Amino acid sequence: MIRSLLGNIVIGAFFLLFVLINVREFNATGDIGYALAALNEGIYVALFLVRERAVATSTSAFDWGVAFSATFLGTLLRPAHPSNILLGTAIIAAGVAINIVSVLFLNRSIGVVPAERSIKTAGMYRLVRHPMYSSEIVSLFGYVLINISLANMGLAIATTVLMLMRINREELFLSKNEKYKKYAAKTPWKLVPFVY
Repeated sequence: MIRSLLGNIVIGAFFLLFVLINVREFNATGDIGYALAALNEGIYVALFLVRERAVATSTSAFDWGVAFSATFLGTLLRPAHPSNILLGTAIIAAGVAINIVSVLFLNRSIGVVPAERSIKTAGMYRLVRHPMYSSEIVSLFGYVLINISLANMGLAIATTVLMLMRINREELFLSKNEKYKKYAAKTPWKLVPFVY
């Protein structure tokens, strides 16, 4: 119990650092894109403090490495010389909207590494199996549009590749669960309806 709570606090701290950096940037520039980015990651800070315990968790070191890299690499994005502010902010807003709607249905079943918790099948989870990852990728590229730099572009590409690997590892882990197999058969799209 204590170990789980400490783990949740450490995970929340990574997200909180990103939130604080972007709140500071919002205060300095007034650019709503930074406030939206902070809100998006702030949701995770709250959820990791109250998340549901897993029934089973992957013990694969590879799964853990991919999951943590995919989760936290994006928190290394940093404000740069602003450009494409309107388009980037609109894209971040779309990502945040998808994230908020997804969180309403996922609730406390959030995790980092592949784990078996309550399987959610309502709301956004009727359209795709990983709507929160969809929202993260959308928000990530909106942030990069506002803050174009080689470092941010490299982080966004690496995070997206890791996110796709993370999805495949989660699917492999969860495919042992009959309820999840039925859900996957009913909801064939992982990230984008009719695409992937």
